[in-house]
Amino acid sequence: MKKRALFSGLFLFIFALGLMSFAPNKKVIAVVFNKEMTKQDLMSLQKNLKEKNIILVYNKIQFTKNRLSYIDFSIDFGDGFSGTSKSIISKSKEIGFMRDYNDNAEQPFVVGDLK
Repeated sequence: MKKRALFSGLFLFIFALGLMSFAPNKKVIAVVFNKEMTKQDLMSLQKNLKEKNIILVYNKIQFTKNRLSYIDFSIDFGDGFSGTSKSIISKSKEIGFMRDYNDNAEQPFVVGDLK
């Protein structure tokens, strides 16, 4: 149980650190939803993104034993890049989104399956 909480906390810390370190230059923002995430994790993520003027909406989320098992979400970066995705959360899939702000980005935006 402590291992899961530590993993979720570490993920959010690394994500938040990434947002803070890239905030002035806005290089890359990436999120992968996983089975270890709790409702509190998702709300914290949503709040952190909103502070960056990025709107993440959870259209439907389901939990099994307080852990994320399904997500239907939409993301809007406010700069013309937006999208939606929905999926069962499993260890074999990487569902989420990525926004690369670099001018030479090969893929400036991805939403849904990240593999």
